Amino acid sequence: MKFKVIVGLLLLASPLSQAAEPSGEAENKPLKVESLFQQNCASCHGATLSGGMAGSLLDDKWLQDGEEKTLKNIIQNGDGKAGMPAWKAALDEDQIRALVIYIKEEKHKADSGAATEKLKPKGGVYHSAGATFRVETLFAADEVLWGLEFLDDRSFIATQRDGKLWHFKAPSKATEIKSSDKGLLQPEAITGLPKVWREGQGGLLDVAVHPKYKKNGWIYLAYTDTVDGKSAMTRIVRGKIKRGKWTKQQTIFSVDSSFYTPMKWHFGSRILLHDGYVYFSVGDRANQNLAQDLSKPNGKIYRLHDDGRIPKDNPFVDQPGALPAIWSYGHRNPQGLALQPGSGLIWASEHGPRGGDEINVIEKGRNYGWPVITYGMNYDGTPITSLTEKAGMEQPKHYWVPSIAVAGINFYEGSMFPEWSGKLLASGMAAKALHLLRVDGTHVLKDEVLLADQGRIRDAVVAADGSIYILATSDNFKGSILRLSAAPSPVAK
Repeated sequence: MKFKVIVGLLLLASPLSQAAEPSGEAENKPLKVESLFQQNCASCHGATLSGGMAGSLLDDKWLQDGEEKTLKNIIQNGDGKAGMPAWKAALDEDQIRALVIYIKEEKHKADSGAATEKLKPKGGVYHSAGATFRVETLFAADEVLWGLEFLDDRSFIATQRDGKLWHFKAPSKATEIKSSDKGLLQPEAITGLPKVWREGQGGLLDVAVHPKYKKNGWIYLAYTDTVDGKSAMTRIVRGKIKRGKWTKQQTIFSVDSSFYTPMKWHFGSRILLHDGYVYFSVGDRANQNLAQDLSKPNGKIYRLHDDGRIPKDNPFVDQPGALPAIWSYGHRNPQGLALQPGSGLIWASEHGPRGGDEINVIEKGRNYGWPVITYGMNYDGTPITSLTEKAGMEQPKHYWVPSIAVAGINFYEGSMFPEWSGKLLASGMAAKALHLLRVDGTHVLKDEVLLADQGRIRDAVVAADGSIYILATSDNFKGSILRLSAAPSPVAK
């Protein structure tokens, strides 16, 4: 993947400009990247990266196409012609990797305001990614909404993280929705649901509908289960809705209580049903090294028969000590699973730490690297590793630095926006944006922002009519359901 690298005046200062010189050895303890920059780069490029004795790192004046490796090489080995000293003796590779991430973060912040301004609607109509559309509020909740699935053309269900499952009747057309009618749709609350552990990122999470729902009625739920009220783990169940009540519940996946942990993060929990199997994700539960341990449930994507039986051809069925339900491993916190039309390939989105959100194609038995390789760093600005690739570990098909907090993903299939057919919708929570990725086979060719400034977008699901139902969260953690539907271009006055 390409991005723009600053050359000429990027970290390049002549000896006459009194550039900071390498000290000769790296610090023994981790140093936050902001401090690294201030100590080593700010004297030339300014405390805010906007320039000083050397040029700004935030504008395009000294940009040319290149890759992250080019930027790393400039910092590491210097540029004698420009008077830039080499920093490889003063900074280790982990620190240099952190600086690359930090520079990209700050450049993105500087650019994001103008980018968001371009996406603002005119006359209530948006023009983005070659289409015109409107966005309307269908429902406003008092808590975070996590998953949404259609039961049929006119009905859908959505999970609320505090344990509610809502059943909605969908509007027949966009004109039935008025922007002033928040909560126009009046859902039915399903009763009899399992008790959830509502702590941190936990609660009632994803919902998925069996492909043969009209015949068998099965609905799948992912939630955080607890045995003592103090620790929890992801659990997958299925059941049926009869006259507004959750019934006939069956456990599809659970683990021994010895694997439960009080950590309140990284539950994964996205569910996908395909070809008689149920796939689902479990995050590393904030214990990153366990993602590489096949005897632990953390940081894995699983495959089971849709009734919970373990398939005989799963990759680790015959490996002593390994959990036989594992399909892939080395994951941090995957919160998106999508089936690619035509190919049958399963794509996944995965939260990185600070930087390094990923889009992966999930294949049998593969190791996706976390935490051995990553394009991110720790949230506090300290490095995790300098490694972004390693033999035997999969590379992402796409990644984001800085992070967008990628969550739900879905391929667009619908007649309402034919120009988006086959493209991947990717939800961004931290970015407060819905991305649209142009895909050719397993290659991501282009990433563009489709919609911004509508709150933290957790998922985007395509309805039968081709409109897109979006789960968004406000800054005060109130959820909403938005509907993105086609609109004529506004007539110029």
